[in-house]
Amino acid sequence: MVVFPIISALLAALCAAVIGQDALRRPRADKTAWFIAFTMFALAAGADAWGRELGWSEWLARVYYATGPALVVAFLAIGELYLLFPRRMGRFAPGATILLTAVWVTLVVSAPIDSARLADEGWEAIDRSGALRVMSIAINSIGTLIIVGGLLWSVWRFRQTGTHRNRMIGCLLIVTGTMSVAMGGTLTRFGHYEYLYIAMSIGIALIFGGVLWTRRPDRERARTISPETVDDALTTRGEPAVAELQLTEEIAFLVEKVLSGTPETVRDVCAAWSIETRSEQVMSRRDARQAWRLRKHLPATAQDRFDALPVPERRAVVELAAEVLQVPDLTRIDDSARPVRPSARLEG
Repeated sequence: MVVFPIISALLAALCAAVIGQDALRRPRADKTAWFIAFTMFALAAGADAWGRELGWSEWLARVYYATGPALVVAFLAIGELYLLFPRRMGRFAPGATILLTAVWVTLVVSAPIDSARLADEGWEAIDRSGALRVMSIAINSIGTLIIVGGLLWSVWRFRQTGTHRNRMIGCLLIVTGTMSVAMGGTLTRFGHYEYLYIAMSIGIALIFGGVLWTRRPDRERARTISPETVDDALTTRGEPAVAELQLTEEIAFLVEKVLSGTPETVRDVCAAWSIETRSEQVMSRRDARQAWRLRKHLPATAQDRFDALPVPERRAVVELAAEVLQVPDLTRIDDSARPVRPSARLEG
């Protein structure tokens, strides 16, 4: 039934649009990789629907097999690795990704196609023996392991810290959806090809739901922090005491775990939570507004530590608060990120 490939294509395209919008607003390598993955899934499902409804051609079969069976899983796994190891992935991942993609596409383009089978069997007429089969199995097996393992690790980490319930639920939905997509090929062994896209439609819907769920801000839970606790965390016992503070759990985490260390510690903590410290010495206008809003949430001693951080580390703290901790007051800033020129002058 052609309806299931169409549903899968539409869901994947919708998911790609949402992730692409996020990637444009706040560029990050993991979002870019996932945008590419869902775009390719939409192309593959669309090519399959086209071929089954209007007839297959060699180029259409190659488009399906080049984008669908392996590269989707590969780019989802690459995005997950960028979340887990942002610094290490930044060193070699772009080149390795280009090489992997080029090798896979070359194998698909050069694979023989049985013209006698093409009209009835579509992409299955491609000769998938040898290196193509080995590479497909390796990418799908290793990629699925990375995706599921990385997301389960994120769920466990959120569970241990007792924070980000919505992100934890979203990760569980994404894991379930990934497993559903992976099971699609197995279900075709029961003799009905439509089972593949039934499983994939359900899987993509779960993944899309998980992506949307992770974007939901958690309800803020107030937590009382005494002046002594703030001073202990910031190692500033010589400073004047401040009044007892009611801080959300997210801000308390920043005070106690992030701003209590050196700039090097700040970079390490942010990296552990998937935030890469970029080297630009000038904040965008949007980053500056977020930084000011975040500063107003901090106690006085934490404000001093925040102000003393170099710009790259300060920007990383802001991104951690907005993108991972999802402090609501910061996530509501949607205006364009225009760079502030250091040499800007007032005119008039």
